[in-house]
Amino acid sequence: MKKMQVSANNGIETADNNLLQQLFFRYWPYWPLFIILMAIGGGAAYFYLRTTTPMYESTATILIKDEKKGLDDSKFIESLNPLVSKKIVENETEIMRSRALVSEVVKELFLYAPITEKDGFVTKSAYTSSPIVVELKNPDSLTETKLINFTWSPVNKMVTIDNNSYPVATWITTPWGTCRFNENPLYRPSRTPGNFYFSLVSVQAVATGISDAVEVTPISKLSTVIALKIKDSSPERGEAILNSLMFVYNKISITDKTQLAANTLAFVEKRLKFLEPQLDSAEIGIQKFRTEKGAVDLTEQSQLYLKSVGESTQKASDLNVQLAALSEVEKYVLSKNNEPGVVPASFGIQDQLLSQLVTKLYDSEIQFEKLKKNTPENNPIMVSLQNEITKIKPNIIEVINNQRKSLEAGRDNLNSTIDKYSALLKSVPKQQRELAEMNRPLGIKNNIYTFLLQKREEAALSFNATVADSRLVDKAESSKNPVSPKKTAIMLGAMLGAFALGFLLIIIKEVFNGKILFRSDIEAYSTLPVLGEIVYDKSRKSLLVGSSTGRSFAEEQFRQIRTALSHLGNPATTKKIMVTSSIAGEGKSFVAANLALSIAATGRKVVLVDMDLYLPQISHIFEVSNEAGISDYLAGKKDADHIIKKTAASENLFVIPAGDKTDGNISELLLNGKAHKLLDYLATIFDVVIIDTTPVLAITDAYTISSWCDASIYVIRHGFTPKIHVQRLDDNAALHRLKNTGIVFNGVKKRGIGKYGFGYGYGYDYDYGYRYRQAKETRKNKINA
Repeated sequence: MKKMQVSANNGIETADNNLLQQLFFRYWPYWPLFIILMAIGGGAAYFYLRTTTPMYESTATILIKDEKKGLDDSKFIESLNPLVSKKIVENETEIMRSRALVSEVVKELFLYAPITEKDGFVTKSAYTSSPIVVELKNPDSLTETKLINFTWSPVNKMVTIDNNSYPVATWITTPWGTCRFNENPLYRPSRTPGNFYFSLVSVQAVATGISDAVEVTPISKLSTVIALKIKDSSPERGEAILNSLMFVYNKISITDKTQLAANTLAFVEKRLKFLEPQLDSAEIGIQKFRTEKGAVDLTEQSQLYLKSVGESTQKASDLNVQLAALSEVEKYVLSKNNEPGVVPASFGIQDQLLSQLVTKLYDSEIQFEKLKKNTPENNPIMVSLQNEITKIKPNIIEVINNQRKSLEAGRDNLNSTIDKYSALLKSVPKQQRELAEMNRPLGIKNNIYTFLLQKREEAALSFNATVADSRLVDKAESSKNPVSPKKTAIMLGAMLGAFALGFLLIIIKEVFNGKILFRSDIEAYSTLPVLGEIVYDKSRKSLLVGSSTGRSFAEEQFRQIRTALSHLGNPATTKKIMVTSSIAGEGKSFVAANLALSIAATGRKVVLVDMDLYLPQISHIFEVSNEAGISDYLAGKKDADHIIKKTAASENLFVIPAGDKTDGNISELLLNGKAHKLLDYLATIFDVVIIDTTPVLAITDAYTISSWCDASIYVIRHGFTPKIHVQRLDDNAALHRLKNTGIVFNGVKKRGIGKYGFGYGYGYDYDYGYRYRQAKETRKNKINA
């Protein structure tokens, strides 16, 4: 069923669906609260921005040479650097932010001794504003120390701590260790210099903090370009950290490759030194034999046989070298325990698959050794590398066994060939045969010596042509403006938070209040029409709001209610009107008295009957005697004409007070038939009869009296009547129906800070009407003047 709303100014049914207007008038009276909260929120945000250190973001990019994607070395570079190793981007991102690398950065930039500047309550980094930096000789074993105050004298270049002066660029012994003070190359005096302090923090702690702060991520899945980001209160320090991190990363990579080349050179040099005496001894022996035996020229046939034997011997020697290389590789694979080292036997390996497997094993062990320093054992990357190494070794052993079988078979075949030609050489003179036998080991040693010389040159090229496996794309650069805190976002958040807090406080105060505060609450809980609202005026001294000639605000509201009564029942027959409420204290007697006075002001004769025999108020309001009243009439002590009394408020208004209290049951007195007859009699001699009754929830008398009346007025008081009573109003009407009931919203108080508006629910019209009447009276007074 559609709810009817009776307008407070003309009694016409309206439908107020303007939600924004309702919200505006609901919260507008509290605008000072919102201003105060916004001021507090803005002040808090300003204080936060003033005391919070701004953070700048530094970014840099570096290119990694990945074996699977991206940039790779050219063939020329590979020929100069045969020991080049390949990398995987995913592994390098973890290595670049590892604590081992970051610890080197911390030591290089002296970040273990941060310097701060304190200006009042604000403490900020003095990375560039400090004139000096602190360097420790043994930073790994430092003792953590809290703030140490120091002063700097630019004249004599001395640092003063606790009345002790120390020179710069000199190692000195201090209570916190051996250190020296160096001038800061980035020194830039601050506008408001404060007190300087330095503290000592463990390298591990600083490295952990930086490692967590640095973001190392590939730009895309297919790219080998890595982006490095860090947020720091000092943009110069953020740039220095990223640049140093990339430098240390490349430095360690070059050091590893240089060490590999150096180990290879050492192995080759060792083998050359071992062969040189053997070569010299063989050459001296041949020379001595030629001199003693006179063996200078060989016959053509002996030369042919000798050539055949020599070629076969050479081939057999090559096979022996390869077998020796295979044995060295097998020894290397079986003897190493996942530790990197030199691969000496790789120089004699002809099989490309075996070379690739050995190189891959070496690269994997190098990667594993790097990660083992700063990565947990259960790290997925560590586990993957361990599994890869475990799988490669059996493959290498299998390939070596296959190659050894093939080489041994070839060597046996060559040995049989050599034996064949050796038998033929028996026909050659003994001297020639002996000379050939002496030349054979010499040739083998010459080939090996030439091979080692070639590999030594290759290793030397690798040692001198070592370059990093990465390339700097962009140096670190910091943002011009701080990335945090966001001033606009924080100020806007503070303002929105102030508004939200204001709304929350109002909701807690009003929405969660169990009392009726708004006319909209009445219309939400009941389908009964609201005849009007009466504003609370604490300055009013009398319960009567005015006279027939008055122009008070409350009197005008009673006029509006008087007009709205025509919508209850049939206006031509509505004469007896009952006024009641839910509980005591809602102002039903006040409404009944002033409504009677308002109707009497129209010239109609009105009688006001006080039938609230428990708590009578009418005689007190109109200051009439309570000696003879309705209770006396019901008890048979007085006639009807003897209890009707005139009032001084209006010549057309009469009242019947409650009278003396009776000892009998009041409800049963009302049912003896006299009360009904009295009301009928009063309706014949008065134009309007208004009855003030008891509250309906406390006593049922009102339901009895309502059946004798033409209309009922139900009074609800602002901030006093519980919502549950209004919610039950329609439910109770099904059992105890009040005839033609209308609601009067009484005692509507101004709300908000400064009292800028009335209770929400069309109460905002009151101020306009009040100002309109004030303007009218002012104009009338000017005309009369």
